[in-house]
Amino acid sequence: MNKVLTTITVVVTALNSYSQTNRLTGSPYSLFGLGVETSSNVGKNASLGGGGFAINDPSFINIRNPASFGTESTNSFVFDIGFLGELSTIENNTTEENRLASNFSSLAFSANIDEKSTLGLAVLPYSDVGYSLLGIESNIEGTFDQFNSNIFGTGALNTLNLQYGRTMFKGFRLGAKISYLFGSIEETEIVQTGLSGLTVEETSNYSGVQFGVGLQTDIGKLFSYGGTILFPTQLSGTQDRTVNKVLDLIQSPVESELDISLDRFELPLEFNNGILISPLKHLHLNFDHSFKAWSVTGQQDNIGDFVDQNIFSGGAEYSINPAGFKYIQRIQFRTGYYYDSGYLSVRGENISSSGFSLGLGFPFGRRSGSMINISYTNTNRGSTNTILVQENIHSVNININLKDIWFLKRKIN
Repeated sequence: MNKVLTTITVVVTALNSYSQTNRLTGSPYSLFGLGVETSSNVGKNASLGGGGFAINDPSFINIRNPASFGTESTNSFVFDIGFLGELSTIENNTTEENRLASNFSSLAFSANIDEKSTLGLAVLPYSDVGYSLLGIESNIEGTFDQFNSNIFGTGALNTLNLQYGRTMFKGFRLGAKISYLFGSIEETEIVQTGLSGLTVEETSNYSGVQFGVGLQTDIGKLFSYGGTILFPTQLSGTQDRTVNKVLDLIQSPVESELDISLDRFELPLEFNNGILISPLKHLHLNFDHSFKAWSVTGQQDNIGDFVDQNIFSGGAEYSINPAGFKYIQRIQFRTGYYYDSGYLSVRGENISSSGFSLGLGFPFGRRSGSMINISYTNTNRGSTNTILVQENIHSVNININLKDIWFLKRKIN
């Protein structure tokens, strides 16, 4: 119990610095809504196409489905910490540029309550913001003169997940989760005209709670099904706004407003389904689908329309012999692919994305459930049609997964 309380304290203490320093994208598409959906994952999900709703493994924290926490195990404790780095190339019909972003990406742990149920806690990004718009030229109203403005945005919406799963009977698990979403988005606009200028700084803060349920069932030894439902919710928001002017290189305040009420941001009803197949010994295949009903939320954006989102993904994992004496026999080899139709349509074209991933799992020891998971994903997002840009993103996820056994006394004869 002391280990649980200590770990909870570490997670909660990390929340403040995490929400303030996290920046995991350089995507111009993070300008829309509350940013781009995160590519952060816990454990091995990133190398399996981002899915895994049917995966149940007591040595792995599967935040995709709370029912996976019901996998039967005794006196088990799992801790996972993750890091993410992204190098993106952004291009339109005339220009191309590179952007780099990296940071701590996730923190999670799970612990048995009894032999049939487990409680888990995780904090990771829900969406990421990191954009810069440079050299925007506009006319001064009533004149032929022009001014230049630069706009910078950064921030993230994070989620703190509390999940519980239980085995109801052999081969059938149920779970529930509650997520606290929180974070801030900072936007700075700098307007310059000769020796004069204007700086507008806006910090928007959002928070809210979302509930979800999940189930998993095993059909024989070769097939498993998993599904979850995340219920719609609304995020409340406030904004702090300050305006400063510069005249003849001297800066002075213009206005300052705190706690301006913002329109609520609605998150959609979400259905997730997945299957896990084991056609050969030590080979596992996962196929997943997610549907998010954005079109009925009533959300609006000045640039585009919110549309229903479909995500299809698949992955494969293979090891020669997880209990083998040779180290290479115990290494897990993974690959995956996903397609995301996107939730925003600009001039009739969805901002879709697709990605291919490769990954490796390096175990710490022959009988240890601890592992270092490394994955690489290549993602393409958007296109150069109309006013859009195309992104090619190279991302690397590194997760350190530590498994401990509690309360087991070594017997000496």
